[in-house]
Amino acid sequence: SRRGFFMLQRSAGILIPLFSLRTADDLGRGEIMQMKPMIDFAISIGHRMIQLLPLDETAPSEASPYSALTLFAIDPLYISAAELNGVGRAAMRRARKNAGDPARRIPRERYVALKKELLERAFEAFASRARVRERRALDDFIQENSYWIHDYALFRALKDRFAFRSWEEWPGDLPRREQGALASARRELAQSIHKYCYFQFIAHRQWKSIRDYAKERGVYIGGDLAFSPGRDSDVVWAHQESFDLTRTIGTPPDAFSETGQRWGLPMPNWAAMRADGFELWRSRARHARTLYDLVRIDHVVGLYRTFSFGSNDVEEKGKFTPEDEEEQRAQGEAVMRAIEDEAREMQLIAEDLGTVPPWVRKSLTDLRIPGYKVMQWERDWNAPEQPFINPADYPELSLATTGTHDTEALTIWWREQPVEERERLVQAFNLGGRVNVRAPLGMPVLNEILRTLYAAPSIITVLPIQDLFGWCARINLPGTVSESNWTYRLPIPFERMASSRAIQSRSRDLREIAIHSNRFSTS
Repeated sequence: SRRGFFMLQRSAGILIPLFSLRTADDLGRGEIMQMKPMIDFAISIGHRMIQLLPLDETAPSEASPYSALTLFAIDPLYISAAELNGVGRAAMRRARKNAGDPARRIPRERYVALKKELLERAFEAFASRARVRERRALDDFIQENSYWIHDYALFRALKDRFAFRSWEEWPGDLPRREQGALASARRELAQSIHKYCYFQFIAHRQWKSIRDYAKERGVYIGGDLAFSPGRDSDVVWAHQESFDLTRTIGTPPDAFSETGQRWGLPMPNWAAMRADGFELWRSRARHARTLYDLVRIDHVVGLYRTFSFGSNDVEEKGKFTPEDEEEQRAQGEAVMRAIEDEAREMQLIAEDLGTVPPWVRKSLTDLRIPGYKVMQWERDWNAPEQPFINPADYPELSLATTGTHDTEALTIWWREQPVEERERLVQAFNLGGRVNVRAPLGMPVLNEILRTLYAAPSIITVLPIQDLFGWCARINLPGTVSESNWTYRLPIPFERMASSRAIQSRSRDLREIAIHSNRFSTS
């Protein structure tokens, strides 16, 4: 490949969802402008990269960023409303009061209602009294983003009109996108369409200010390209020929699931996508480039071969598309090259976890795209007792970590392992004599593990923030629907972190580990 992976310097990063950020005066959920204190905090602990989950808008009742309404629009819930014209101090005070105790989890429905009211105020102010220059800036934004924003804004306006019913249940010719039906919808819903374009204009403008702030401070921002939109999304509605709606994506049976996993996401029509040069993937990469310095390609094995089920669950065991290994490799590499073409200077990282054939990892290596090395899963599975692999043996072309948004915190993992397993890890990491395997995972032991992991040749380490601080909460428990999934928040606001002795002491340790492993330079 013409691209090297050394656009990234050797560095360390923090995995944290945007919704997890917390300041003393917020409404109970993270927002775009809170990235400023997050960037400052990352540097204070010697970390130059912040890895986020997808920012795509989801339905009001859907918390998972991997089942989105769109693959392009930033969720308006992330807009920092206090910054907007038309949202006065009194409205913000009222919203904070209605949000309730900031230390407690705010119910999603309440948060959506509060945010919607503030954003509507801002739009009304814009619609009635914005200056010519502002209106022109919005027009320019719409023109630059015409490849996605027209479909998105119309889709959102129609969702509101039909009380969020699926596009497949809309009346008349709208599901089939008959031109006359679309034209009259655009006329009737012009104001609502304009509003959703305005929300995206504001969200992207705020995000640009964060990109600039990060760049000035030498911090990279990492994004996440979710594998698929939800079936009920603007992308599937606007590009029906690119999906096979008779099938749904999942994973084959494995140690975690005897029957395989059914994700309920629409199956890509790979033949149609190939025919137009993978334009949908290209436009996604093009858009991501305006938001991020590097991007994680979710479920990368699915680009090579997608496992799907038909509608008859009982008879259908599921199948891979394509079925032939040579075709799988050719397809995966063609998609990756299309993404790479558009990514330009944006760094790509492959999420190659789960059941991934060795030849897929070989293909990614040939393309010079780093894959994941999750410490707990990197083992010699064919050797007696399946020993852990010492991070010193990880390849340079890799991202080393202790976990993802789907795994339990390292503290919990350690607690649940039998002593023999802990012993194996300690042996593999050459920590014998320095670590008491019978004790809980205190800071001294955590530091020893982190030092070993950070010393790995891997070009980048990206750890969930919980594992850096020895916290226990998790972001998501796969295969479950629960109030606690996708709602994790920092235990204390950034303002209190600055005055917390425990956090400051821990920050010094982490900074020292990053500097010592040559992942952070103060010069």
